[in-house]
Amino acid sequence: MASEIKVDTISEKTGANGVTIDGVNIKDSALATAGSVPLSTIDIDGGTDIGAAIVDADLFIVDDGAGGTNRKVTASRIKTYAGGAVTAINNATANELVTIGATTTELDAESGLTYTDGALVIGGTTPSLTIGDAGAEDTKIVFDGNAQDFHIGLDDSADDLVIGLGSALGTTTHMSFDEAGHVTMPLQSSFFAYPSSTISNITTGSQQTPAVGNAEVWDLNSDLNTTNSTFTAPVTGKYLFTVHLEMKAIDSACSEYAGRIVTSNRTYEFVSLDARIFDADGNMPWMGSVVADMDADDTCYIAVLQSDGTAQTDITAGATRTWFQGNLLN
Repeated sequence: MASEIKVDTISEKTGANGVTIDGVNIKDSALATAGSVPLSTIDIDGGTDIGAAIVDADLFIVDDGAGGTNRKVTASRIKTYAGGAVTAINNATANELVTIGATTTELDAESGLTYTDGALVIGGTTPSLTIGDAGAEDTKIVFDGNAQDFHIGLDDSADDLVIGLGSALGTTTHMSFDEAGHVTMPLQSSFFAYPSSTISNITTGSQQTPAVGNAEVWDLNSDLNTTNSTFTAPVTGKYLFTVHLEMKAIDSACSEYAGRIVTSNRTYEFVSLDARIFDADGNMPWMGSVVADMDADDTCYIAVLQSDGTAQTDITAGATRTWFQGNLLN
């Protein structure tokens, strides 16, 4: 025989009671009668995994109305059933937060908030928003932009409120507020420069641009070109410039010495000295300051003029005797 069925015990054979083989009752040879295979005997663990995501056409078995009639149901019906219990915000009416079953929770009704077309408004008699739970951790709000992200956050380790570039707190801080009220802008354009060596024998008869800023104490944002001692404005704004030149070996025969702060918009000549106004050693300090309006990419540099006489005047080197400074104010 090609195949055979081995049965140890058949306890019943009647059609009404089915057939019991080794203690398992089988009613009707086709197993067509409901309840003939109990749920506890189905071995789901022994099946083969689907190996893919569930899709709408996949089938499940459901007891229709819990009445004993088993039917097939597609995954798409389960998705529709589950989706009917929770209504997303974008499908809700104005100010609806979420609908669960037959209950709708609205922002304005529950917390004094209103939400319309992407705008969240805090209402009430004393509206407030708290971020954080007094824990020892950083907290922040991130503004997710198209080209650049920005953040406002609390640096808990330093107890500073910071505003900066990017989504990571503290990586590129533009402005910082400490608990004592001090405000710092670590990237705000600012420089302090000086001549690294004495500038000797200034040429007479025309405006000269000595290298009074070829060395730096600092240069935030790197806006000063030390090659030509010229500052370039990174943004449109108001800039404070100060200069101090120690000029030595003044020619008493010269009729005029002048110092100038030259910007793209205008030239500021603060002092035009008669060469006879100098100390016993022939030294003459020249100093000046101005708040200048500048557009982005405008330039500023220092110029001097010895109208006539001998080209013998020098400008002393060193940051304590001669300097050129600039700061972006606003």
